[in-house]
Amino acid sequence: MNIIVTGGAGFIGSNFIFHMLAKHPAYRIICLDKLTYAGNLSTLKPVMDKPNFSFVQTDICDREAVDKLFEEEHPDIVVNFAAESHVDRSIENPGIFLQTN
Repeated sequence: MNIIVTGGAGFIGSNFIFHMLAKHPAYRIICLDKLTYAGNLSTLKPVMDKPNFSFVQTDICDREAVDKLFEEEHPDIVVNFAAESHVDRSIENPGIFLQTN
């Protein structure tokens, strides 16, 4: 099974990835993350060298990049954790929340 996890470098997404790789070692996990304030690549350090894990830095709003990833990986499932989450940031720039979420 191929699973794309968006927002996988964030707290919830990374813990989902850790759980899935531990519980389903035959699955392939592809993490797609823009690495904004909410994502941290070092969070994924424990799984970066696993053969069934890969990381792609891109924006889920970049349709061309996401289409290309789908063509290459043929995912069975997409789990979306990519989201703007800090309320104070929504006051400063609400439009970005509409794009990402």
